Amino acid sequence: MKAIELEMPDDVYKKLESLASHDHQRVDAFARQKLEELVGAVENFAELERRAQRGNVDRFRAAMAKVPNVPPMPGDELPR
Repeated sequence: MKAIELEMPDDVYKKLESLASHDHQRVDAFARQKLEELVGAVENFAELERRAQRGNVDRFRAAMAKVPNVPPMPGDELPR
């Protein structure tokens, strides 16, 4: 595991400290967890972008044309 030294404004650190305290964690453990979550979210978004590039509007429209145009089943209606 690598160690890093991170400088941040005092107000940001105080907020981080407060969030960690509410989560009953040390600041370093809380920050590491949140950074891991951020890295995962960025990787997931990058994967979604790659998959979106493979999309094809014409194939989407062809698939949607096969869906019957009927009212939704009870309970599946859109909220008003």
